[in-house]
Amino acid sequence: MIRASVDIGSNSVLLLACRMNKESGKIEKELLNLSYITSLGKDLDKTKQFHPESMKATYEALKDYKTQLEAIQFNPEDTIVTATEASRVATNAPEFFKKIKDELGFHITKISAQGEAHYTALGVAAAVDTTSDIVIMDMGGASTELIKVHLHPFSILSTVSMPVGSVRATDWRKEQIFEDKIQKVLGIDFNPYKTKNLVCVAGSMTSLASMFLGHNTFQDSEIDGLVIKFDSFREFSKDLQKTNVENLLLLFPYLGKRAPMVAAASYVAELIGEKLNIETIQISTRGLRYGVLIQGVIDERFILN
Repeated sequence: MIRASVDIGSNSVLLLACRMNKESGKIEKELLNLSYITSLGKDLDKTKQFHPESMKATYEALKDYKTQLEAIQFNPEDTIVTATEASRVATNAPEFFKKIKDELGFHITKISAQGEAHYTALGVAAAVDTTSDIVIMDMGGASTELIKVHLHPFSILSTVSMPVGSVRATDWRKEQIFEDKIQKVLGIDFNPYKTKNLVCVAGSMTSLASMFLGHNTFQDSEIDGLVIKFDSFREFSKDLQKTNVENLLLLFPYLGKRAPMVAAASYVAELIGEKLNIETIQISTRGLRYGVLIQGVIDERFILN
């Protein structure tokens, strides 16, 4: 049995297709695991709409995914496609998603912040080897979720969504309004999420982990499960703030369109880590698309109109 999921986020569009075990519902083999940086959250706070270039990039990514899925004899129409924060904000999302449905066959389901937290936690929990409760940070392009999870049996104890991510933070920096905006965002009660070890998912944090290791190619297998001392991450982040995009691309060519956003992402992670009094960061390459695949269906309580 094959299942496929696509996660349309505020910065990236991710495809996962796996062969599933019919009895256990667990992943047996990954068939496709692909990503495009499309920056759907670009300028979203100013315009409240998807940027035309971002829509074009997203459409082209999904067009390629359709081809890739058909190559493994999977019907693209059966793919579970979710859209998150940028799609919750953009007023032109319905029109854009209708075009995608009509021309490519993908039916896109807009999910709530609670749904995003649920499926992200489910994806991460399936690969975490511990009996203790964990706290997950999921930093996207336009929002960052903190999720406290009880693993056995799986349940979400609490979650909060903050309207800041790598794209938004980068836009705020360009407009020189970052400090004012971030203080308001970080004015929440962090006490329920304080932890020594923070499990971090999504592209910004996995890219930063690869950079931290000094890799000039992204090596998924060496990133998943990596533990970084927070003091070391802060020093790395401070150095990153002084580096320009051109140098980043020379050192880490795999960053591509993500290069302009990683400095802001690392600084946001640094500020949140300080609020949580963490000692270590643990990287997970799993997340929303994995949780959706494991579940096999989107719960109606998480679906937005």
